[in-house]
Amino acid sequence: MTARVVLAEFGQADMHAVARLLRDSGIEVVFAGHGSPDQVVTIAIQEDADAIAVDEHVGMVTARLKEQNAADIEVYDYIDVLTWAAKAKVVTDLTVIVTLW
Repeated sequence: MTARVVLAEFGQADMHAVARLLRDSGIEVVFAGHGSPDQVVTIAIQEDADAIAVDEHVGMVTARLKEQNAADIEVYDYIDVLTWAAKAKVVTDLTVIVTLW
């Protein structure tokens, strides 16, 4: 099973540190640039992501996923995505997509 995560930043949290920790855990990190919650959801759907990690606006991103019938994509804050990654280490070929707002 391959997992993919969209990592997004709305504020000034240290997204690069989170990305580095994920990469160091063997997860592929893809930077998707600046965007809105709608754009992050579109990217996550296009990339067949399993999860999205954001520094804020978890509820807004979750709502957009439901609107797009993509509620199976999980949404985490930065701390929770690191916990998710630690649990997912048994899964190989993980991909993280990083998006900046």
